[in-house]
Amino acid sequence: MNYRNNNNAGRMNKRATFLNPPGTIINGWPSVDWTKHETVWAELKTAKGYKLFSSDATQWQGKCVIGIRYRKDITENMRVEIAGKTYEMDAPPINDNGDNQWLTIFLKEVM
Repeated sequence: MNYRNNNNAGRMNKRATFLNPPGTIINGWPSVDWTKHETVWAELKTAKGYKLFSSDATQWQGKCVIGIRYRKDITENMRVEIAGKTYEMDAPPINDNGDNQWLTIFLKEVM
């Protein structure tokens, strides 16, 4: 998880709530808003020095990386709430080493 060979569940000290996008079928009806999917323990790491280059200007964005235990139901179109901030996934969740034990997820803050 997060580029370490020694995965340690003790470092997962933040609560991350995954949100389903609007239009997801819940109780037989499509939702109108972002709805809670699941809340899990996560390890939060700030992506230091991460820059986004666009329009010939360097823009800083709130980017971070989280690591969670492996789950099949986490998809790229979900959002994540951590410590009162909302993030969207910057890339699909990565199954570390392909062994179905840990997921690494790159996030960027929703402005």
